[in-house]
Amino acid sequence: MSLEELERVYRTHYRTVWNVCLTFLREASDVEDAVQDTFVKLALSRRDFADSDGVKAWLIAVAKNVCRDELRKKRRGDLPLEEERCGSADDPEPDETLEAVRSLNEKYRIPIYLFYYEGLSTAQIARLTGRKESTVRSDLSRGRNELRRILERSE
Repeated sequence: MSLEELERVYRTHYRTVWNVCLTFLREASDVEDAVQDTFVKLALSRRDFADSDGVKAWLIAVAKNVCRDELRKKRRGDLPLEEERCGSADDPEPDETLEAVRSLNEKYRIPIYLFYYEGLSTAQIARLTGRKESTVRSDLSRGRNELRRILERSE
C-alpha cells in the first residue's frame, strides 16, 4: 500500500476506527494508542483490498483485536489503569445516543455500533464477531431495548 493510499484510508476510516476503539477502551489516551496501532498494522500488512468495504472490515476487526489485547494486558496488571477519563482536541464529539450505546454491555454495544453507526449488515457483523447471524439479530433487538431504557432514564 502506497503512502498516498494509506493517507486516504486513514482520512476515510479514522473516525470509524476511533469509535470502535472507544467502545472497548473508553479512555481517550488508550483509544488514541489503539487507533495508531491499528493503522500501523495496516501500513505493515501486505494485504491488497478489493474495495473500501474490505479495508473497512479489516480495520474494524484489527481494531477490535488490538483493544481486546490492551484490555487483557490491563487485567493482568501489565499496564496501569487510568483513574480519570481524558480527552483530546482531535477526538470526535460523541452525542448523547452514542454515549448511551457505549454504556451498553459489550455483547450489545458492538453489534449496535456496527449496525447503526457503520452501516454493516447482520451478516457482516456475524463474520466480524464470529457469531451466528441469528445471534447478532437477537443481540441487536435486546440491545435496542436496553438502549431505549437508558435513553428514557436520561430524559
